[in-house]
Amino acid sequence: MNSSLPGQPIVSVIVPTFNRANFLSRAISSILQQTFSNFELIIVDDGSTDNTAEVVKEFTDPRIKFLPLGKNYGGSYARNQGIKAASTELIAFLDSDDEWLPDKLELQIKRLQESDDPLATVVYCQGYECVEGQQKIPSLALHEGDVFDNLLRGWLPPTTSLFMVKRSALVEVNGFDASLPSFQDYDLWLSLASANNHFLAVDKPLIIRYFHNQQIRGNLAAKSTGLEIFINKWGEQMKQRVGYVEYWKFISLKISIIQLIKIGKYVEEGKKPIAFYYAIGLLKYLPWSSNMLIKGIVLSILGNQGYRATFMMKSKINQLINGVKMFQY
Repeated sequence: MNSSLPGQPIVSVIVPTFNRANFLSRAISSILQQTFSNFELIIVDDGSTDNTAEVVKEFTDPRIKFLPLGKNYGGSYARNQGIKAASTELIAFLDSDDEWLPDKLELQIKRLQESDDPLATVVYCQGYECVEGQQKIPSLALHEGDVFDNLLRGWLPPTTSLFMVKRSALVEVNGFDASLPSFQDYDLWLSLASANNHFLAVDKPLIIRYFHNQQIRGNLAAKSTGLEIFINKWGEQMKQRVGYVEYWKFISLKISIIQLIKIGKYVEEGKKPIAFYYAIGLLKYLPWSSNMLIKGIVLSILGNQGYRATFMMKSKINQLINGVKMFQY
């Protein structure tokens, strides 16, 4: 594939952003450095009050389209506006605080073009995660074809930045559900899969996902409300198709994550006894809450610094053990 030749855009890259001017340049640069060059880049400014517009103006590439919305509507609405503005059949998403590796578009287009599955409209990939400067590849099982039941069991590629989707499939399911303050991407993949859209995977990390304090996962109200709406929408199908045990496992895992966020907030406020109370409350969701239970107890007793130190030490010990095993092998 000669992907360096200019021509009509084949992919529309949609980057929604809200007050992330400090991250946006990295995201834009990673798109402009793609080995596949026939794309348009639609940056949807969801009512930013920082210098987002000035950051975009620093890039003079003619493939860039800037779409300011004037006020803050939310990520789902912003992505939907990008989909409406797109001029191509293939849509790729990048969160404005993440970045792509150079061959992301090329390898995903190739995977889609070479597939003999006529129902394939979605292609995703592996990705790196970067937390406090530490980069790793998380364990993500790859599923292809009809992935509806996998999604109902809780399988979820963790960010929209991994995905490329045919625009016609997105339009058919009405895009992202703007009523959801969280779980929007999960809801979209379920909607696509339930409409008989098949998924493809590239078994290679093609993005870097960064974790920081501005992200929605830190918004407790959004997480709780989004989970409630999501369960009302998909809960019955979970029970019917994959069983009550899988349904309760899903609920337990998601509530445990929300509880850990709540524990962290109480620790930040200096309310360790209350944080510990909520940590012990995770016993209700065993065995699926065991990981969050341990983290919650450590966090509520040792605080944020002790928590980070403990798990960084654990990570280094695991790396050492794995290194010894490789040496022995």
